[in-house]
Amino acid sequence: MRFAIYVPCYGDTYGDPAVLSSLAVEAEAAGWDGFFMWDHVVAQPLVADPWVTLGAVAARTSRIVLGPMITPVPRRRPWKLALEASTLQRLSGGRLVLGVGMGVPRDFTSFGEASDARSRAARMTEGVEVVRKLLSGEPVEHHGDVFDVSGVRFAPVEVPVWTSGIWPRKVPFLAASSASGLFPIILDGSGGFAVASPAQAARMKADFVAAGGPADGDLAIWGGGARPSASEVSEYADAGATWLLLDGWKASLSELRSYVSAGPPR
Repeated sequence: MRFAIYVPCYGDTYGDPAVLSSLAVEAEAAGWDGFFMWDHVVAQPLVADPWVTLGAVAARTSRIVLGPMITPVPRRRPWKLALEASTLQRLSGGRLVLGVGMGVPRDFTSFGEASDARSRAARMTEGVEVVRKLLSGEPVEHHGDVFDVSGVRFAPVEVPVWTSGIWPRKVPFLAASSASGLFPIILDGSGGFAVASPAQAARMKADFVAAGGPADGDLAIWGGGARPSASEVSEYADAGATWLLLDGWKASLSELRSYVSAGPPR
C-alpha cells in the first residue's frame, strides 16, 4: 500500500502554486509516496494550473510520485496533453501518473462548450486512445469520430494512466483497456464524496478488470481527510487497493502541514 497527499488547485490557500509545491516538498521529506492535484478551470477566482505547478513540484523533488487527479480529457486537445505528459514525465524522471476523466460540466458550459455526458464520454474515450498512441513513439494515423491525426510521431515515453469517474457508473471504466489503474469516486448523496468501504473497493477492482483493465493494475482509493487505522489500511490492501489518497481540502494550511509532517499511516 502506498499513500499520497491529494489537494485541490483553487482557493486562497490551494490556489497558490508556491504553497502547493512546498507541500509536495514537505510530503516527500515526511515519507509520503505521492502528491496529486485536482484539475479545474472554473472554481474560485484564484486557481493554480496543475500542470505548471506539478512542473515546479517535479523540479523540487526527487522521489515522490505526482500527477493531476484527474485531468478532464474532453476539454483538452490530446496531442497537447500527450506533449505535456511526456515533458513532465521526462522532467520528473519517470514519476508521473496521468489521471484521466470526463470533468465537470461547469468547466465546459462556462466557455460555451458541449457538456452533455455523451459528447464528453466520446471525447474522453477517443482522446485517451490518441494520447496513448502518441506516447508510444510510433507514427500515428488516427481517423476517428472526434479526432483526426495524420503522420505525427512523438518520442516514446511511458506514462501510467489511471482512469476515473463516479462509481458504479460506466464512466470510470471508459478507458480501462488503456489504463494501468483506477481512481473511482463515490457520491454521498448530498453533493459531496463518500469514502469507499473495503467491500466496495473489491467490487471496483473486479469491475475494472471486467472492463478490460489489468488484473495487477493499481486501485487508488480516496480516503478523505481522516487518518486511517492500521486495520483499515490492511482491509483496503486485502480488497486490492494499492494507493490511499488522503486530502486536506477542508483543513486549514497549518492543519494540513501538521498532517503531512506526521508522515503516511503505514
